[in-house]
Amino acid sequence: MSSADTGTSTVQTGAVQASILQTSPVQTSYAAADIRLLIGAARAPQVSLQEKEARIAAGESYGHFLTPEAAPTDLQTATYHAALKRNGPAVASALLGLADRLAELGQTVTLVSLARAGFPVGVLLHRLLLRRGLDSAHYGVSIVRGVGLDMAALGHLLTERPADSVVFVDGWTGKGSILHTLTSSLEGHAVRPRLAALYDPAGVAEFAGSHADLLLPHAALNATVSGLVSRSFLSADRHAAAHLDHLRAYDLSNAYVDALDGLCRTATALPSPGPRPQQPAAHAFAVARRYGCTDPHRAKPGVGEATRVFLRRQPAALVLRASTSDTAHLETLAREGNVPVHVDPLLPYAAMSLIREGQRD
Repeated sequence: MSSADTGTSTVQTGAVQASILQTSPVQTSYAAADIRLLIGAARAPQVSLQEKEARIAAGESYGHFLTPEAAPTDLQTATYHAALKRNGPAVASALLGLADRLAELGQTVTLVSLARAGFPVGVLLHRLLLRRGLDSAHYGVSIVRGVGLDMAALGHLLTERPADSVVFVDGWTGKGSILHTLTSSLEGHAVRPRLAALYDPAGVAEFAGSHADLLLPHAALNATVSGLVSRSFLSADRHAAAHLDHLRAYDLSNAYVDALDGLCRTATALPSPGPRPQQPAAHAFAVARRYGCTDPHRAKPGVGEATRVFLRRQPAALVLRASTSDTAHLETLAREGNVPVHVDPLLPYAAMSLIREGQRD
């Protein structure tokens, strides 16, 4: 970076710091010691699912609006509890292994969790690194696929923490779209787009707990396992989120991280994430084409991403590698919604949802 660039950056950082400090951060049900959200509070611009799909199909970013988030259904809650019981020990082992890999970066680690699926993973990694005696800090920031990372929040963060200590955290990967957005946002920046994903079936994360496509319990829920924070959105060109207080009675955010933290205390670290998958997204799209999907934006591989399609979009089809306990909830949702289900053993992910024609990211 040239001296002229450095001077410009200093001025911009000062303006950014002043800007973000004028905006109250969104409230969260997480403990202050677990995460510090650098996301401003705003009222969510809500639209119906039908309007959302029409506007996305017309080319508008999903970051400009939200659909109302209702209380979790009985199926969502049951899926969460079953996944925690069934997969909790494996998740704890993956968390410990990922924490070991991050601890090798040095004494100072700054975890920047991406809203929202990264929040519980970042909370747990932060606790694990602190117990190892590291100088760990944990922030939550907004990223909107296709729009970018909240650079104002990052600028404020860098007034407190060194750029070379930053690692971005997410729960899982699908096609690698978030990493692409992160990389584009940070081109030429002092902060590198280093992504740590607990489960990385796409094979794109620099640090991974595992490359398996396993159902993380919090994929079955939304705000009620992410600190009662809405999906982030753009408000007057600023990244923002809303506190969903109407869901307080259903909040499992702290219970979830405490349960996994307890499992981590007796689990054994997964020593390696396993072999990195080679172009699984391309192979998944080849499978999708066999079922009439000719637009890669409409293919959502990975059991976590497939679940989110059923919770927030209008699915056209469900493809499974096999029928398993991790896909049982998807099969139920597909049956209830009259969505066709295909079983294809060549799918390199556990599941993939295909979005209805005319609807895109």
